[in-house]
Amino acid sequence: MAGVDLATFQFDPLLAWSVFFMNGDKTIYGRFGTSSPQAKRDRLDSNRNHTVAGLKAAMRQALAVHKSYADDPATWRPRLAGKTGAKPLWRFAEKTPAARKYGRLKRVKGQHVESCLHCHEVQRTAIDSYFMTNKPLPDRMLWMYPHPAVVGVTLSKLHSSRVTRVAPDSAASVAGLRVDDDIVSFRGQPLLSVADFQWVLHNAPDDGGTIPLQVKRGEEMVSLTLKLAPLWRRAGDFGWRYRVAGYAAWLWGGVTLVDAPGGVRVAGRSPHWFKRPNRSARRALQRGDLIVAVDGKSDWTRSTYLAYLMREKKLGSTVKVVVMRNGKRTPVAFRMPKTRPEVQGH
Repeated sequence: MAGVDLATFQFDPLLAWSVFFMNGDKTIYGRFGTSSPQAKRDRLDSNRNHTVAGLKAAMRQALAVHKSYADDPATWRPRLAGKTGAKPLWRFAEKTPAARKYGRLKRVKGQHVESCLHCHEVQRTAIDSYFMTNKPLPDRMLWMYPHPAVVGVTLSKLHSSRVTRVAPDSAASVAGLRVDDDIVSFRGQPLLSVADFQWVLHNAPDDGGTIPLQVKRGEEMVSLTLKLAPLWRRAGDFGWRYRVAGYAAWLWGGVTLVDAPGGVRVAGRSPHWFKRPNRSARRALQRGDLIVAVDGKSDWTRSTYLAYLMREKKLGSTVKVVVMRNGKRTPVAFRMPKTRPEVQGH
């Protein structure tokens, strides 16, 4: 990613493989590629979220958009404008405040690259830079590229944007989406793949709002409106993005966590490859503990708990936790690290 202009190339940094369909004038037609906690890297299949059929469908849609754009650029340029996001605070990963303090990334200078800058490090250096410059860290930097499931819809891996499931009582259900609907546009943008749906959600306001959809239902075109509730992103989980979220994952808590009924379960210790785990938390929390309250507040998920530690707790401060241990409510406490851990080299 050294030298890559992040004002143009914005994508989910945890992807093993990402595609941009775009014109030579840098107009983006769409994206392909998605990631999830279910993705398994192995010798036979690097990402089970992708299919050849899905890629073919996206390519056909890209060609159709390309023809329309070439035939009538005045009409299509505004429709495609949203495919390019707002300019990021830092246009090049190696020029972020965080990157400058890491010796490895200092060796990345223009076209002269002595070290590799990985895709997943783009977001990690950005998150660290927010803290270094005392900027509030928005939800979209943690709960990034939300999956359609966050709004209650599942899209086919074999088609561009065909609905295969709508969760009862979800935002998608309230909007009127149905199984076998083909979503033609989302916030006025044509959809080439699931990645385009995620792109629109990623750029939606953290505090909610409405997004127009147009769907093809049989031979009929139907206009719908998807309503996002305040703090809607937090219905999802970013904890599985441990390589992107930097210290959010298991480092600050010292232990691995999973969502569980009634709270957050301590599954074990943080992985051995974390250089500086929180030893205080390791002493306080035990495998099998169910975290039910933090600093007097309840109703936590893994992600909201980690985000709270990252954004609200000061370095060196004490975290007071209540856990269910052996059937009893047990108060424990641990201290946050005295220095902010580095996100590189994990």
